[in-house]
Amino acid sequence: MSSVPSRAEAGSAPALDERVIALVAELSTVPRGEIKPTDRLREDLGMDSVSSMELLSLLAEEFQLEIEMEEAVGVTTVEGAIGMARRYLAGRGA
Repeated sequence: MSSVPSRAEAGSAPALDERVIALVAELSTVPRGEIKPTDRLREDLGMDSVSSMELLSLLAEEFQLEIEMEEAVGVTTVEGAIGMARRYLAGRGA
């Protein structure tokens, strides 16, 4: 059984955090257990601009979000990605 929350379970804050971290781990070279919310996508996790945009695309797909490009380009940390997902989910009443 996977320790990564499913899409349905990702509605709670801890589950959402874990799901976003799992997506970051898929795109970076850093193991999931070593990723912290304060990690910077590029500097700490080695993600380039393409993988950063891929992360935002995965978030949009995973949580059925329509992410604004202006906000997306401002996401530079794991907690920034988590916060953005929370704001969009809260905005649609999820």
